[in-house]
Amino acid sequence: MKRIICTALFVALCMGLLTGCSKKTDVDTSTVFIEKKGNIVSVDVESLDKEYYDEEELEGYITQHVLDYADESGGDVEKVSFAVEEGTAKLQMKYGSYEDYSGFNGIEFYSGTVLTAQAQGYDFETGFYSVPDDLEEAKKSASKEDVLADDDSKVAVIKANVNVRVPGKVLFVSGEDTEVLDKNTVSITGSETAEEASLTYIVYK
Repeated sequence: MKRIICTALFVALCMGLLTGCSKKTDVDTSTVFIEKKGNIVSVDVESLDKEYYDEEELEGYITQHVLDYADESGGDVEKVSFAVEEGTAKLQMKYGSYEDYSGFNGIEFYSGTVLTAQAQGYDFETGFYSVPDDLEEAKKSASKEDVLADDDSKVAVIKANVNVRVPGKVLFVSGEDTEVLDKNTVSITGSETAEEASLTYIVYK
């Protein structure tokens, strides 16, 4: 769950939720939401053994980790809510920036323009697929030149097995282990552990 009781536990739980708009974040799969203003909201959904984990102790550990992170880095991280119901834990978190999400969770993550991503060292050297308007159509390969044709396009780059929702229409996505669920949402479902997950690019406009 992502460093909550231990590192493995905490890695799963801190993929958080969005403040305020409950319908938008009413998900049953761990999801990262990229908002238009640049802040990040996450919802992490994880099965727990209620007999082994104490809910109050677990929530206290999360709260303390948030305080420790703020003290050590000066970052902007907020625990929105946490609850365990019928053996399922749901943690809602809000981050001031993608850097805060990455730093707090120990997950490689970038959000910005395609041009800025290249300046940050992301080379886009991977296999891409274009996303058709009709998601029932088969995926079609896209070249790196196609993906980089518009410097104003935005990109999310993440190394985790999680759903990602972007504030725009997904144009291209990398990786065999990705599925475009709707025009804004991509599911990354590699068979590896979170630590071994592939780096996934999601390009949108």
